Amino acid sequence: MEVVLSILGNCCTDEQACIEAVDCKVISPLITILKTIPNPLIQCRACRMLGNLAKSKKASSFLSVHYSAIAPAICHIIESTSAVQTKIMAFRVCRLLLVSPQFYKQFLASNGFLQLMHIFVSVMKNNEAPKASDQNAADVSALVGLKRNQHREKYFEEVARNLEGVRSDIFDYQMLKNSTRNCEYVLPKENDAIELAYEILKCLMLLSAQQIGMRAWEILSRNTSLAPIVYFVKEDSEQRASALKILSNFCKDPYAFYMLSTADSIVAACELLMAVNMTKPLSESESRHCVNIISTLSVDACSRSKIRRCGALRKLVAMIRDSHSQSERSSLFQILNNFQYDNLSMEMLLYEGLVPMLVRELNDYLTSDEEYHKRRREERIQGGKKRKLTDPTTPETLSKFAKSQEPLSSDFDSPSSSPRSYRTTSPCSSRSMSPVCSNLFANDDDENYSPACSDDDDDEDDSKASSGNMDTRESRIATNRAQPANVMDILKLIDEGSETIDDTLSDKEDMDELSSDVPPKLAQLRSQAGDTIDIIENLIYRITLMINKRPELGKPETLDTLIRAINLFGANNNFANALTNILLESQFFAQIIKHGVVHQLYQLTKVEEMRKDGFAFLETLTNVGESNYGKEELVRLLRCETDLNAQQRAAISVAYIIKSHRLLYQFLYDGNALTLLFDLLLRKKSDNLYADEAADAVTAMSRFTLGIVLPKPEQVDSSSSICLSQLNATNMPLHEHCDMRFLLPSENVEGKDGEGRATLSIGFNKQLLCETSEVFNKMLNSDFREGHDGEIQLRDYTANGLRYFLHLIGCQERHLAMPDYGALLQAFEMSRVYIIPELEALLHERLIQFLDSRNCLRLLEWALKNYHAELTETAISYYLCAALPAQDKLQLFRAAEDSVYASEWFQLLNDAVYERCRSTGY
Repeated sequence: MEVVLSILGNCCTDEQACIEAVDCKVISPLITILKTIPNPLIQCRACRMLGNLAKSKKASSFLSVHYSAIAPAICHIIESTSAVQTKIMAFRVCRLLLVSPQFYKQFLASNGFLQLMHIFVSVMKNNEAPKASDQNAADVSALVGLKRNQHREKYFEEVARNLEGVRSDIFDYQMLKNSTRNCEYVLPKENDAIELAYEILKCLMLLSAQQIGMRAWEILSRNTSLAPIVYFVKEDSEQRASALKILSNFCKDPYAFYMLSTADSIVAACELLMAVNMTKPLSESESRHCVNIISTLSVDACSRSKIRRCGALRKLVAMIRDSHSQSERSSLFQILNNFQYDNLSMEMLLYEGLVPMLVRELNDYLTSDEEYHKRRREERIQGGKKRKLTDPTTPETLSKFAKSQEPLSSDFDSPSSSPRSYRTTSPCSSRSMSPVCSNLFANDDDENYSPACSDDDDDEDDSKASSGNMDTRESRIATNRAQPANVMDILKLIDEGSETIDDTLSDKEDMDELSSDVPPKLAQLRSQAGDTIDIIENLIYRITLMINKRPELGKPETLDTLIRAINLFGANNNFANALTNILLESQFFAQIIKHGVVHQLYQLTKVEEMRKDGFAFLETLTNVGESNYGKEELVRLLRCETDLNAQQRAAISVAYIIKSHRLLYQFLYDGNALTLLFDLLLRKKSDNLYADEAADAVTAMSRFTLGIVLPKPEQVDSSSSICLSQLNATNMPLHEHCDMRFLLPSENVEGKDGEGRATLSIGFNKQLLCETSEVFNKMLNSDFREGHDGEIQLRDYTANGLRYFLHLIGCQERHLAMPDYGALLQAFEMSRVYIIPELEALLHERLIQFLDSRNCLRLLEWALKNYHAELTETAISYYLCAALPAQDKLQLFRAAEDSVYASEWFQLLNDAVYERCRSTGY
């Protein structure tokens, strides 16, 4: 029988021979032999023949109906036989049939996975390893610490390790690392045993590609270990790629988490990533598998400690910095995101340049023209709009720390008046950065927190109080982030794609078997849930919550990028929270002032959707700027004569953020800030960098701090267009019965007066004119009448001004028709000269209503010339508080600088500002 099976096995290496064997009904007898004959040689030959049939595409289709018999038979042989070659052939059959889901289920049901791992562990077991008792003794001595007989080098290593919690930035993990890899498992020396181990690896490759199930993993965790697989994850291993692939696939199964952790697979992956000068460098797929293993296991606090202690954090940061793959960077950022509550690790990451890297990545995301970034930006913007529409009642406390505070009343002269004093509760419970049960940050809902132990054991009251808000909290998390709540769910969505793994250890008949060892079920690469932008948002926010703030947070590029993100996505996110935390930190205040961040924040108030948020940011800076530290910084910058730019930026910031009128007066007058502002507005040099900022700053200070506003006149009547058309028709008489006329000097010769000068005649009704004004009545009917009967000569007015004046007398409705502002001013002057109070009040309203940047100077000059205090005040108020574009405001100020009343105008501006400060501040 052995000879016959050997001959048939050799014949079945041919495709046609396999089909002929199946036609001769060889399958059933072959299975009967496997089930009934315990001879190892016969079992080996039968397994070899069955494997060759399984290799044939046509013949293997006839095996599917026999899977329920084949799987138990093969598993029984694996368990019972002691012949290595028989086991090799049995595992070869399993490998060739495991591509079928039906055989896969039968194999698991027959405890094939458990038996496979039992044999793998026994084959890889290192019998020469030190005994457990010796190892335990060494561990105890390390814990106790040898004092008298301790070697000096060991003693200093112990002291140096204690530096980790003190100076994590200088702690060199790799230099002090004296632990060795687990030597409990080793590659056997016998060739047959090596071949068996490699065959088991091939089977594990296929098993790892599918979900095994919780029950199977529970049994495995109690009886076996994944450490033999981890043994192959080293620099010089030929099966390194296969082992990494198996562990990476197991990472997709949440029930494999415990076994992966206990096998120290994360340490092996980290060491492989950090290895230098390898004879065979890591391929792209191997590097991806290592990252996937670390990403999966780093959700556990103990695993994160292993990553930190083996020194892999620096390598992860370097990989992000050098990577050009968006998916790889997303995985690496996910790993770093798992360290957000680990203070030691975060300190080290920050020392390695995490903040600039996050800012650069965020800036690329916001400005890149790549299709991926464009699509993700649009999705996030649309998601923000949906949240705004579906949750209109969300309290402002969800947005920002500054909003969540009650109005603060602080003595600005008290020693404790510092930015820190504005925080009623620390955002962190301790240096561990663990989240606290506080309502200060209502949208601080990161669900990936997994500390080694709880920070507070008596939070029952807090949990009861928060249970009522659980529904809204969960719904907000679901809508606010695109990533699943569970990292295991994230890993399920990561598809590695199928790839072949080189294997030179299969037998001669298996040269082409491994091309299909990963089933096509692992389809195309899908975009990872938990997009990079969400991770960056959370990491930046967490960094701003740390007690030791990094200087990079206050750099211009960081602040610019955060404001750009807020402009794009709105302020109901952690970008706004992070910016608020930076603004609250006093150590960044001077940098914020110098860089002009205040002006950028004010620009947010010009967008309707961002108006409240922009003012909230400015209010946060107000709290810092009006504290003792903030006042000292502003004074120092205003007196810094060697740095003119800093002086100008300080003056601009004072106008924006100082709300106390008493403090504002001191800065503007004693600190010379107002002079600096006006110099920026009036200077006509091309190198003027901050003129636009100064224009907006003066407007903001006048409107929102000093309360300078323009009066609001009545709206224009809809029928005024009728009057305007009548007024523009110059040939049309202004009254049906014109029995008198006004004579005006004109260039167009229409008539001549008695002295031969050219005049323009405009007729009107004498009776209506006399009824309107007693002055006209005296001029036309009394002994003091002028010139000829029914004539009045006017030398200082134009035809447009007179026609508008007479039109308003004749128009009983007093419509708001206005030809031009000059005519309006002349009509107003005539109403005062001829004492028509009703018309004067009406025209006064018209002057205010039609006031704009083109005619403000004309109104000011007329008011100063005619000593009209009320219109002078109106014109000065317009210069200060008019919400004009910056360039228009600059033109307005610089036109006034050329006026004949420039000195009076400038003095009035200063007096108006100082008087407003003094009237309420003292």
